[in-house]
Amino acid sequence: MIDRLPPKAVPKAAATAQSMLEEDLAFRRTELNGDTASLLTFCSFLAGALEDRLVLPRTAPMECWAFCVQTVGRLVAAKQLPRKLQEDIEAAFYDAYCCIMN
Repeated sequence: MIDRLPPKAVPKAAATAQSMLEEDLAFRRTELNGDTASLLTFCSFLAGALEDRLVLPRTAPMECWAFCVQTVGRLVAAKQLPRKLQEDIEAAFYDAYCCIMN
């Protein structure tokens, strides 16, 4: 869903999704599983990025990492995030990939 939104809509959509998911978890309307954990990881990452903080998804699956990198690229291209953040997450993604492959 988020990957199909215009870049300017992504931050609000992610914040809304995070809020709704956290409420659903708190009231046990859903369970924490791989998908919900990945979505929360992405939303936390994006919230930090919007505040110019790099909160890396260290325990996320590679698909989540790749989605974060791709989304940051879209947001940087749309001037929603600084280029430095893209460089930082790409370097961190490379480090995580190398750790997994070794």
